[in-house]
Amino acid sequence: MVDLTAFGLEPREPSDVDNDDDLEGESDSVWSECVGCSYAGYEVKCRRQSEIPLCPDCFAEREGLQ
Repeated sequence: MVDLTAFGLEPREPSDVDNDDDLEGESDSVWSECVGCSYAGYEVKCRRQSEIPLCPDCFAEREGLQ
């Protein structure tokens, strides 16, 4: 095993490691929420150098692509 203390990392006990089961409830908070329709999903992004998160449908409507 590589010694990572030189990089400022300390070894942890296996009980300190987060379980994947704990992440199930947090999946919604990871995704952004669309400003237009309040949809939260992985396809909601800030597009074209805009800081406004939009889903594909709201982005197309705003840009006049529909």
